[in-house]
Amino acid sequence: MAPIASPFHSARWFAELVARASADQSAMERLGIAEIRLGLEIVDANGPPHMYGIVLDGYDIESLGEVMEKEFAPEVVVSGPADAWQEMISSIEANGSADAAHTLNSLTITGLPFSVRAGDAMGHDKFFRYMGTLQAIFDAAGTPATVSTGR
Repeated sequence: MAPIASPFHSARWFAELVARASADQSAMERLGIAEIRLGLEIVDANGPPHMYGIVLDGYDIESLGEVMEKEFAPEVVVSGPADAWQEMISSIEANGSADAAHTLNSLTITGLPFSVRAGDAMGHDKFFRYMGTLQAIFDAAGTPATVSTGR
């Protein structure tokens, strides 16, 4: 398993993550269709937060890179400190997928270290409804590189 070559968190890192997840189309089809505009907010200790946008539309996944929350209008945002995000990614890279302590579910269920916010109940529901698909996308960070993203 080769980690994503671009540094976490960067637009290229998210583009490669989505490319890896999209390469296993059969896995996405097994999980079923998903429709969600997801904001991933990484809160740096010494700077402003960064938000990355991912759109799932049926079986298609698109990384929009760094986005402004107001313009992107995510249905749901997962927010957490950069070190917790990095710990989750490192666990996935080391194990090929998230261990029980580093899944999106385990990191959001109590609101710590990640919080989930949405403008309405439907957005919040979508995050938990599509949890398996979202986790599979992040678990792709533990798979070998299959696609060049133009580095």
